[in-house]
Amino acid sequence: MATKTGLGILPILLIGGAVVVLGPQLVPGFPDLLGDLTTDTAVAYQVAPGAKPKTDRCTADQLLKQRQCDDLKVVLIDAAKMPFIAQNIALAWAEGKPFALHKGAPGSDAGRRAAVCGNFKAQFAKGSCDEYAFASTTEGGVPANVRIMEVPLREQNCQGGTLRQEYRRAGIVEGSAFTVVITNPEKIATGPYAGVDIAKEQSCGS
Repeated sequence: MATKTGLGILPILLIGGAVVVLGPQLVPGFPDLLGDLTTDTAVAYQVAPGAKPKTDRCTADQLLKQRQCDDLKVVLIDAAKMPFIAQNIALAWAEGKPFALHKGAPGSDAGRRAAVCGNFKAQFAKGSCDEYAFASTTEGGVPANVRIMEVPLREQNCQGGTLRQEYRRAGIVEGSAFTVVITNPEKIATGPYAGVDIAKEQSCGS
């Protein structure tokens, strides 16, 4: 992949059916699961394979700061704050769930969430049903489009506030097309939720 700007973007790695894009500052002997990523100087983010042809044409600054790649808007999900939700998104991409999402009508979230999470039974006291595609999108609520799994309730609450904030930042309104970009992909959970909130960053502030 060609270098984009001063930060640049190096070759991609296919991990768990998603595409991880890495900046130039990497520790030698880069391991399979991004364990030694130099996060203070590298730009790292994960996108769906289907989104890659579009995001390849944009710089990291456009994706992560401007929240837009040409005509496609971007929503950021931080794996450091939501490791299990980020895992669900990456696994959903690997299963072929939609990467191009469209904002649904205000107030329509509850019905779509009920359609896929209505019968969900959490295994843990602080567990909650997470769905991707999001209930706030027109793709949400359709079982063929959705992957669900249990995540910490704190993450679920964090995601709700994050999506509202991201929609505002990116100018996403009803009908807007957008895709998700996962930041801090090395923090994505590597196993199922077992009742412990493993996130190192418990705050959901920007």
